[in-house]
Amino acid sequence: MEKIYQTIIIGAGPAGLIAGQYLEDALILDKKQEIGKPIQCVGMSKGSLVIQGMKPHSSWARSKIYKVERIMPNGKRIGRMHKEYIGYVVEKAPLERFLVRKTKAEIKLNRRVIVLKLKNGFWEVKTSKGELFKSKYIIGADGFNSVVRREIFGENKNKLRFVSGLEASITTKEKVNPEIIRIYLDNERYVGGYGWVFPKSIHTANIGVGGEGNLQKKLDIFLEREIKRDYGNYQISATTKGVTCTQKPGFKFSKLGVMLVGDAAGLNDPIFKAGTNQAMISGKIAARCILENEVPFYEGRIKSMPFSNPKILKGSKILYSLDNQTLNELGELLEGRGFSYIKTLPAFTKILHRASLRKDIFKLFKFLSVWKHNQDYLW
Repeated sequence: MEKIYQTIIIGAGPAGLIAGQYLEDALILDKKQEIGKPIQCVGMSKGSLVIQGMKPHSSWARSKIYKVERIMPNGKRIGRMHKEYIGYVVEKAPLERFLVRKTKAEIKLNRRVIVLKLKNGFWEVKTSKGELFKSKYIIGADGFNSVVRREIFGENKNKLRFVSGLEASITTKEKVNPEIIRIYLDNERYVGGYGWVFPKSIHTANIGVGGEGNLQKKLDIFLEREIKRDYGNYQISATTKGVTCTQKPGFKFSKLGVMLVGDAAGLNDPIFKAGTNQAMISGKIAARCILENEVPFYEGRIKSMPFSNPKILKGSKILYSLDNQTLNELGELLEGRGFSYIKTLPAFTKILHRASLRKDIFKLFKFLSVWKHNQDYLW
């Protein structure tokens, strides 16, 4: 008798693997030959792991984060050390291998999906190997270049914003503080993005740049300027290119028993562009909608999540619209402090005496409010 799955999950990244933890009558298909490729590092807040009901594991939680340091174009550094850790540097390859061990769904790798067709009430999924699989539901977890989105959601064409990134794994001569993530903001050098340092140990880190333009050139300059200055000579062991995306208004997340999750749905942190947290949350929501026979409600539930809130998108636009003079004055105001200092009376008085900050005062307050209320769902 022909096997018809309840669900076919296309994509074996964090979103698809989380969905597969909840769905037993499911098949996961992925074109890659090995779980955990490519190699990337991300920061994940302690709150985001609580939301997932996950405890950090030594295989993928590389270091505890006590400070997120935002470095302005003039070198001023915003952020403070917290008494308790606020998150982890997470290495995605071992995270995905960890998630596989908990996944109930059947997994078939090296299967590139080429045809998706709804026939007689069931979805037919054909792979490049000539195999044909059938299911009632489909979860599209196949990343920014999603075949599910492209083939089924034609109305979503031109409703995503794409941001590219280039990351390198390095070994440093000088010690790296494993408790501090560094974000380098410069809206002239990194248009629509930033530079970053995610430490993995006292002498290893993943560093990268994201945004528009020639990223290889920007990465080379970043390595020679900031990385060599802060950490001495370095050796590169690997580089990885990546793309993330954010949905625009009117994006369609679900129809005909098909749900888009993670990067396939443009779900990420619109402010700092990471998407692992949002991928896992959306994968869980999609799976529960299937289990509870509430698939038509998926669209509304995703739109109700903080990372889909239009205010977050506006917050992102605010951050990346600030000129470098404003970023520099912000760095001088908040050096060694957290963003919350902006709301104090002494800070407000200083803002009024700084021309660039004064002209952007309402933008800054709006950005701070959005970030504070939603940060656990963002990184």
